Amino acid sequence: MSLAVTSLRELAQIQHYYGFRYVLNPSVHEQIFDKLKLSKTYPKLDKLKVLDLYPGPAQHSAIFNNRYRPAQHVLMDMRPDFVKHISGLLEQDKTDKPAMQLYRHDPYDWKSYTDLTDADKILVPPRKGPEAIHDEFLIMANLTGMIGEGLFMQWLACIGNRNWLQRFGRVKMLVWLQECTAVKLLAKPGDHLRSKCSLVTEAFTDTKLVATMSNKKTGTSNFSEDLMAEHQPVMFSPQDVWLPSGKPLSLLEINPRDHRIDLDNFDYVTKHLLILKSTPLYESLDSLGHGGKEYFRQVIKDQNLLEKCPKNLTLSDFLYCTELFDKWPFKPDIYLDFIDVFQDND
Repeated sequence: MSLAVTSLRELAQIQHYYGFRYVLNPSVHEQIFDKLKLSKTYPKLDKLKVLDLYPGPAQHSAIFNNRYRPAQHVLMDMRPDFVKHISGLLEQDKTDKPAMQLYRHDPYDWKSYTDLTDADKILVPPRKGPEAIHDEFLIMANLTGMIGEGLFMQWLACIGNRNWLQRFGRVKMLVWLQECTAVKLLAKPGDHLRSKCSLVTEAFTDTKLVATMSNKKTGTSNFSEDLMAEHQPVMFSPQDVWLPSGKPLSLLEINPRDHRIDLDNFDYVTKHLLILKSTPLYESLDSLGHGGKEYFRQVIKDQNLLEKCPKNLTLSDFLYCTELFDKWPFKPDIYLDFIDVFQDND
């Protein structure tokens, strides 16, 4: 039995959207799934488990479920108007094995996930090794509300640390975010928005821009031409989105990397250097500790690297600096540091 795909006109009758926005054009979702080619990652769909966070009006969820028929599809939401709507949608499914389940917990609360997998055992994904993307577990989420950027940064840290839901393996995530957040996450070396969050995104994930909203006036987006040419995202109109006003949306595909990064030293080096991200490296090295200039100038033989500003450093440059920092005989105690890990200094 296929789930009913409710139209934007009907979904607009839901009274509260709680500051979130959703694409509510079935054609756009079909284009997105055509582009993603998820069957390549999940060849055994009868074993696929899906966790759908903040599904809201659940149009995206219903289209996904009708298309892929996963073994289990759990929707986690506790916002009253959406709970009522989703419950009504699920009541229409009269089969012995419902296509979707509603788990009335808050995705913002970390306890929700341990309850889901350990206490209630509603969804228990198998554990997979790091050699490939997990082929039996997928996370989908909408983080377009005010809490979205901060919560995503926490999830990004979990990818690096391999905890939270990433303890089950390298779990692909499809996440709707405000476009302004997605632009920051995908900023390249030299971009004015290059910051800790874009560096961490690059270090721990292979992240792709899947879809983005066109500007109402120009028909373009706020991403660079080079990035648009590289990712070739699905473009959709502001008329495809509800609520009708608010910040533009983008969909990212996040594929965790099997990294070997020394997390503690990498975190310390990157956040300190990026405090002075427009200052040449040879001047900013003392931010790593007393005597930093002398040590790094002695061991770094590449003068071009020393003349770079941190915002222009590549991931390889940061990893090289991290390696040198780890070998520094007089490096400071990094565990006495209290600077915010996800600070952004523009």
